[in-house]
Amino acid sequence: MRASEALTYEPAACWRRLQQSKEFFFEDLDAHLKEQHQRFLEELMLYERQCFLNAQPYERSASRVDQANGFYRRRLSTRLGAMELQVPRTRSAHFQTQVVPRYQRREPVINEALKQVFLLGVSTRQAGRALATLVEDAVSASTVSAVAKALDQSVHAFHGRRLSDHYRYLLLDAVSVRIRLVGKVQRRMVLCVYGITTNGRRELIDFQIVKTEAEDSWHGLLWNLWNRGLRGEFLELIATDGHLGLAKAIVRLWPAVPHQRCWAHKLRNLENKLKASQSDCLDEAKLIYQADHRTAAVQLFKQWKRRWQREAPRAVACLQEDLEELLAFFDCPSVHWKRLRTTNVIERLFVEVRRRIRTMCAFTTRSSCERILFSVFDRMNQHWTRHPLPAFTHNS
Repeated sequence: MRASEALTYEPAACWRRLQQSKEFFFEDLDAHLKEQHQRFLEELMLYERQCFLNAQPYERSASRVDQANGFYRRRLSTRLGAMELQVPRTRSAHFQTQVVPRYQRREPVINEALKQVFLLGVSTRQAGRALATLVEDAVSASTVSAVAKALDQSVHAFHGRRLSDHYRYLLLDAVSVRIRLVGKVQRRMVLCVYGITTNGRRELIDFQIVKTEAEDSWHGLLWNLWNRGLRGEFLELIATDGHLGLAKAIVRLWPAVPHQRCWAHKLRNLENKLKASQSDCLDEAKLIYQADHRTAAVQLFKQWKRRWQREAPRAVACLQEDLEELLAFFDCPSVHWKRLRTTNVIERLFVEVRRRIRTMCAFTTRSSCERILFSVFDRMNQHWTRHPLPAFTHNS
């Protein structure tokens, strides 16, 4: 560069040169920050011991309550890496620092990161490996599981919270999971209650793990919701997949609330009763729920029945026996029909559950299953709270 030329700095070029020499800058910066953080913690603990002793070092005082007795080492995993701290102690061992609580091996932010990585679908072994390179310390699968157990209190509070009686529609369905019980992997059903409030907010109200999807199981869950405040004052419709035990449980609690059977499940039942060459029968059946009103839907059903009574009598009988429940959604506002005539909204939630548990063969305990399900449902509830359904307001 000539002496007469002005000295100019280009930020982009300077940043590239800085990145190329990162071993002389970024690594030194990280080491410096880690050193200062460790020094700060140790100085703070020394001051804490001094306040406990009520005397300066080497000071002879009648107010002194104990004697300093050196230090012991404590390994602590922080966001800046692992540190070997010198923790002060006293001769009587009555002093316990509050800067680094007893038995703490990781900063709270590390535990929170472990929990979040685990809840996002990473297995316990992979979660520890993922964070080991960041915190410079090995994290075992048992450690990740122990950190995740902090969710147990949240799960208990979720199952016991009081409910507001402001639900306009309920959608009920179940999903199966695998849990290792008494040395054997067994299937269990997760009963789920999804609700839409009068102001359009969607919510997974509660869930319960049961052995079988029977009438008593569903009644137990619904009765628990009823005792917690869901009395059904504003309920206009309850949609289900058509399970017979579930239908009986609903009648025992809310006999006056209309029951909607899911069209998606019913069409699958029809498909099982048809030949491969009778796909037109299924396509024509879909026109029934696409009608503009109930009367038109009934007329379309009668036409469909005359068309297919002889060729597919089993399919016709299957649809006819549940026609009243299949058309119950027509009594609700037309803007709600698409979401109420099936249980697809809750099936979408089950897709998220299956995605989360795909990484594991089976849950090791019932509690671990509850924690994972709660984390999925809680995350979806938070999303639904931020995105209510405008068409489902009470006046619509």
